[in-house]
Amino acid sequence: MSIIEVIKHRRSVRNYTGEVLSTDDTNRILDFVSGLRTPFSGKYRIELIRTHAGTEPIRLGTYGVISGAFDFLALIYESDDNLAEENAAYCFEQVVLFCASIGLGTCWLGGTFNKSNFASQVDLQSNEILRIVSPVGYIKNGKHWVENVIGADRHHKSRKLFSANFYDGGFDKPLTEENAGIYRQPFEMVRLAPSANNRQPWRIVLDNDAIHFYCRQSPLFDFSRTDIGIALCHFDLTCKELGIEGSFKILEIIRKAKPVDGNRYCVSRIKAV
Repeated sequence: MSIIEVIKHRRSVRNYTGEVLSTDDTNRILDFVSGLRTPFSGKYRIELIRTHAGTEPIRLGTYGVISGAFDFLALIYESDDNLAEENAAYCFEQVVLFCASIGLGTCWLGGTFNKSNFASQVDLQSNEILRIVSPVGYIKNGKHWVENVIGADRHHKSRKLFSANFYDGGFDKPLTEENAGIYRQPFEMVRLAPSANNRQPWRIVLDNDAIHFYCRQSPLFDFSRTDIGIALCHFDLTCKELGIEGSFKILEIIRKAKPVDGNRYCVSRIKAV
């Protein structure tokens, strides 16, 4: 299934049937996780937590925002000063998209889960961070009450306009879809990426054959680095599907420059020549 089509149709799922994952689907997920590749460095792991394993069910807390899920994915990474969190989120989004491609539901959870309960199931080490979990399972028809409250049925309709997140040569000139050239579709897939509270913190500058990724951080409950990792995943996978070659690189001359209007530089993707 085309990654572009998966991104377009993926949605956050909060209502599940109550069925546990089949052995076949479990193995498919684990095989996919074991074969993950990333263009960034950083140590991470993605664990599948099965709450029905053993004679006594494992009780985990999602504060009522998830219903009927008995299997969860957990994202753990070792923090550093580079792109550790972005790298981990890049990989986790690959798993989320894979699950969507085989008909399974998922939902990124950053603050609405009991971290101590989940941490006890993944043997969290002192140098590790448990950042994200997601239910994974079979989708139940009908909306969860949370979806009615937050309007989740709007899906991609609430995303910002193209020109609000993408720029042409610098932050003083918004980029139009017409001027995006071969990057129009990769940028559109970034626009459709999920983000915490739908903040869409990425700001991207098209600079000839280089694409510079920035993010706007929030002072409270900041998941901007995770959100950027998701955006990088959407952009990179779409470019690869379309045959647009390139590689990621941190450009020191930009990294050392003063942030522009609160936009912190992350990384660039340089087109192959």
